[in-house]
Amino acid sequence: MAIKYRFKSFWSNAARNMLCLTAAASFAVPASAADWPLKAPPAIPDLTWQGITVIGAIDVSGQYEANGAPYKGIIYGPASLIAPQNRTPEWLFAPNQSLQSFIGLKVEEHLAPDLDFIARAEMGFNPTSGSIADALKSLQNNNGIALNQQDFNGDGGRQGQILNGEAWVGIASKTFGTEHFGRNNTVLLDMLGAYDPLASYGFSLLAFNGTFVGQGSSETTRIDNSIKYLNNWGPFRVEAMYGNPNTNAKDIYQAAFGFVMPQFSVDVFAGQVHDGLSVGSLSSALPGALGSPFLGARVFDSKTYGVMAKYVFPVGGTGPLNTPNSKFIVTGGFSYLDLSNPADGGRQPGFTTSGGYEIGPALSLNGSSGFGVVNYTYTGGDRVVDTSFITGKYQYDDRFSFTLGYYRYDGNSYGHGVNSIPGVSASSFSNVYCSSAAFTNCAGSEQAVSFRADYQYTKNLMFYAGLTYSEVAGGMAFGYLKTYTYDPTVGIRFTF
Repeated sequence: MAIKYRFKSFWSNAARNMLCLTAAASFAVPASAADWPLKAPPAIPDLTWQGITVIGAIDVSGQYEANGAPYKGIIYGPASLIAPQNRTPEWLFAPNQSLQSFIGLKVEEHLAPDLDFIARAEMGFNPTSGSIADALKSLQNNNGIALNQQDFNGDGGRQGQILNGEAWVGIASKTFGTEHFGRNNTVLLDMLGAYDPLASYGFSLLAFNGTFVGQGSSETTRIDNSIKYLNNWGPFRVEAMYGNPNTNAKDIYQAAFGFVMPQFSVDVFAGQVHDGLSVGSLSSALPGALGSPFLGARVFDSKTYGVMAKYVFPVGGTGPLNTPNSKFIVTGGFSYLDLSNPADGGRQPGFTTSGGYEIGPALSLNGSSGFGVVNYTYTGGDRVVDTSFITGKYQYDDRFSFTLGYYRYDGNSYGHGVNSIPGVSASSFSNVYCSSAAFTNCAGSEQAVSFRADYQYTKNLMFYAGLTYSEVAGGMAFGYLKTYTYDPTVGIRFTF
């Protein structure tokens, strides 16, 4: 009954808050190009010289958060889905809700028949503050601050580097495939981009919470010192990656194999991570935490496998609800993730992760990464997380589209042996199976439903408006100040 009431309250409150935003969107997103009061600006040509192209994007929006947190413009975007710090209504000028803003270069230089030199380098930034995107800095700034006084912060794969996105060089051959050497997105991040039309911080749970794409942590969504291989043979494709950064992970292996047809595609994938890190702020209960340069971390090994698929239904015809080119696209996927204690014993205080941040300042003796480094989280039982999602996208024509998505994480009750470790006394860990929010290792779930309407005004300029509802329950709600939020958003995106 409580869930039923909450959803009813959500939709009634959402309707009221969307009213003003929808009215504003009616001016920003016209019914047709002919109704637009201003002439569309010309498309910007590719900014290319000698095979080098400047690329980039700027994404800004207005957002209301029913249960949000203050945003300081350091991490990529605000708390557009539920997070531990969310607690109060917020009206925000929000960046990066449909796409991470970035500036970069890509290179394509022909070397020989069937052989090209390629490269890509990106810097993600926050256009509302002008700062380089830095998830770990947002965590560090909240060290020693009580949760109910924190601004929004979280772990992530961009850690303040000048090149915090992709940064690789490679070669491309139609016969032998493509290789990237350097800093690469994970294969799972590529899979999400290929199959989730809402993949973004503001509208996709799997992009906002990187447990899936980072194979256990948002920290490991991008991997330094890695090599990626891609190739196609007719309808078959393969993508594989190996990385040995010895920072946010000791090493990582991921691969995907796909079958692609004009109306249908499917990819199966698998991966393994050793000594991955899930990083967090230091607790206000830890002496010396306030202003500390250190960050807490859970260390894990993980393995995963899963599948994603897409089907396109041509629905073109005559009438007000479709055009000759209208189509409906259904996508979805499922993955299994197993998190276990690091086989080599894990990491020690003072170890440096991506971006030059150190974890510590000591080994935690209470199971909480807020007190330092934890290498034993899964003693007495691995953590298993099932990830599932489904989306439906109606592409009206080459400009208008409407997308609805549902996302879900489901976790088991794990780590029942943590309190049996000599010297460890972890009151936040249950010794037996549980499914409440009373302990961090109880079974739990996190889910989100999102809707977004897009209008591609020109090649470079897109308007969007949408709404996301998210909630946590059971062990996944442990320590949260609020368990749900809904967030209507209206924005604009410029790409070149």
